[in-house]
Amino acid sequence: MVLDASEMENKTRINKILIIAPNWIGDAVLALPAISRIRKSFPIAMITIIGLPHICELFQESPYVDEIRMYKGGMGGLAAGFSLRSEKFDMAILLPNSFRSALLVRLAGIPLRCGYNRDGRGFLLNMPVRLDPQITRVHQTDYYRNIVRSIASSPLTKSQLFLSQDETRQALNTLNENHITPDDLIIGINPGATYGSSKRWYPERFGHVASTLSKRYHAKVIVFGSHKEMDIAEEIVRTAEMPLLNMAGKTSVRGLMALISCCRLVVTNDSGPMHIAAALGIPVVAIFGSTDPLLTGPVGTNHIVIKKEASCSPCFLRKCPTDLRCMDAIHVEDIIEGVEKILKR
Repeated sequence: MVLDASEMENKTRINKILIIAPNWIGDAVLALPAISRIRKSFPIAMITIIGLPHICELFQESPYVDEIRMYKGGMGGLAAGFSLRSEKFDMAILLPNSFRSALLVRLAGIPLRCGYNRDGRGFLLNMPVRLDPQITRVHQTDYYRNIVRSIASSPLTKSQLFLSQDETRQALNTLNENHITPDDLIIGINPGATYGSSKRWYPERFGHVASTLSKRYHAKVIVFGSHKEMDIAEEIVRTAEMPLLNMAGKTSVRGLMALISCCRLVVTNDSGPMHIAAALGIPVVAIFGSTDPLLTGPVGTNHIVIKKEASCSPCFLRKCPTDLRCMDAIHVEDIIEGVEKILKR
């Protein structure tokens, strides 16, 4: 059966949907409102999401999808296209902008293929979404919502990440083993940012924030980070000169989510963990330098964004070519004031 766009009105014909997930954790979290809208609009359809392994972890326990498929980058993604041909999906929704994602769903033989008409891939899509210049200047959540607007008409609902009881219990056990209880004021610090060093505030200043919060509020501070960010986390612990729970490089994505869910708030750079915290309903003090909070800021109203004006910001560069003045202008007391505002609410 070959479907065309006019047949979208009869949603009973759409029985199997494939969603291509973004390749960055933060982007995948910001795509949740679009994904939840697809679920609401096609309540009885079988929805499968496919993405890189660490991205797929985000969707475990999620009611928005029925099945999770993983693939590796490079040729592994294209091989997945051929392997999906026998699945007989009715529609594919492409959240990434890449040519490769469009080629994947074309190789899978999926009749309806919806995504932005950009990066030279328009001929691979038969439900292309026009890329209005204004769309590139809206928040990333709206950028993704625009993809599904014409095919998913259900009202927008609050979307979030989900944890199992066992995952929450394991996180509490980890805290207990480190003499931290749910009654403590638990504050997370996320000093990394995968995109590049221009998004990272100084580790020594994070360390001073941690020591100030520990002394002033008797807070229990957890330092998060990936395996590649272990050196940054260790520098924070050295600077703080007091016991911190350093979990950098010690958690999976799911483990990170569970520990963040135990925090009262998280102090963080613009990063995937920042968006994870917001999607779990945890307030954040978000530090912005080279990027724009109007485009990628934390979703919700209970957050504090710290950004200082600089003539060169936002530059969106991975590495600062000069003196990182946008970050240098942010001081320890700026962060402490942000934390205090959240604690007083």
